[in-house]
Amino acid sequence: MKYTQLELRLKTKDNIIGRIQNIWFIASGVLATLFNYYWHGPEVHAWDLRFHIIRNILRQYFAKSLPHTMSNDTSPTIDFEFIADYIAMNNLPNRPLQPSIGYNQEHNIEFNSKNCVEYNVPHYGLSSDKLNQMAELDKQLAQTGHPRSISCQVLVSTQSEFANCDPNCVLGMGPLDPDERIVLYFHGGAYCVGERSLTHMHVFAHISRTTGLRVFSPNYRLAPRHGFPSQLHDCFMAYKHVLSRGFKPQNIVLAGDSAGGALVVGMLLLLRDMKCTSPSAAVLVSPWVDATCSGDSWTRNQQYDYLPALPLTDPFHPTRMFYDAGRKFSPAMLKELQCPLVSPVFGTDLKGMPPMLVQMGRNELLHDDIEKFVAKVKHDNKDGCVRLETYEHMPHVFVLFDFADAAQKAFSSIGSFVREHN
Repeated sequence: MKYTQLELRLKTKDNIIGRIQNIWFIASGVLATLFNYYWHGPEVHAWDLRFHIIRNILRQYFAKSLPHTMSNDTSPTIDFEFIADYIAMNNLPNRPLQPSIGYNQEHNIEFNSKNCVEYNVPHYGLSSDKLNQMAELDKQLAQTGHPRSISCQVLVSTQSEFANCDPNCVLGMGPLDPDERIVLYFHGGAYCVGERSLTHMHVFAHISRTTGLRVFSPNYRLAPRHGFPSQLHDCFMAYKHVLSRGFKPQNIVLAGDSAGGALVVGMLLLLRDMKCTSPSAAVLVSPWVDATCSGDSWTRNQQYDYLPALPLTDPFHPTRMFYDAGRKFSPAMLKELQCPLVSPVFGTDLKGMPPMLVQMGRNELLHDDIEKFVAKVKHDNKDGCVRLETYEHMPHVFVLFDFADAAQKAFSSIGSFVREHN
């Protein structure tokens, strides 16, 4: 098949020319930010120069690294295997984790026969069918002696009670005592970026610091190479693996941001419907609960957030890439996207949720979708089940700006919430 030729602004080969191309891509954004900041003043007075620079680099990355001028009809002619390699080559910069902040170790999780699963959730229709196809494939691989695996980060803060412990012991996958509590965190990144959770190491360290718990983060498969529900299935299997190592459901706090927040809710719905014991609590930071992006805030907050507001007819819309890359958008796809495992906000039954903390920025595009989701959870569960915190002037997943006062307040609130639901 002949693929459409694409004009890409980041490197397609890891050579000197490609690196210069990426340096200029970032430098041009920094220079434009410096000029606007000192000539016109800050866009939001609560943001310092560092905040502006990082916000604008993220905005440029998400808005301009892929050609968002392609028509819906071109979708089947785009080589998304190549796009997956391109995204991996140009992943967001990672901040090295300094020993003074935390330390981590990456483990391998093998999906053996003991942890294979059958999703008895036929009411989710096509999503259920896809989950069971993946589960059956994993079962076959395990039975033939070639089990699939993913990696998982284990991280602790050096400012937690584990600071003086032997790292070889503390960074293992098993419980340090029979009733140890942990945070199982699903990273965000529109299901497409965040390879090996490296973009979130400082977020994990802050959460470990304020909760006093170890943080486990499975590195689920990424889109567009792996479409829905690969990510949800990997997270479910990682949860089963953690249980098989000796952790108890009541000692696990599920957490996630953006796409990871949607994965948390999807997990909770599957666990509830399969009559499994739910984790003790859930923390959602800017959860992407509506893959159709239908809230008014997608228009209202365009000026402030770093996420671009793209039409669903764009083949490179994150929803399109994670759900079924290369397939043309249609009314049938829109209906599929309203499955609660894809877009929890469309769930008609959100009963049985554990205590839940939801944090969002006032200025983020997802604001109205999150607000609607929280209202539904409140309606379907007992009083006090869900707590919504809205942080003024903050964009999407503002905890990534961990130097900001709002982010530090959010981390402290997560710590208090987790201890409260011990």
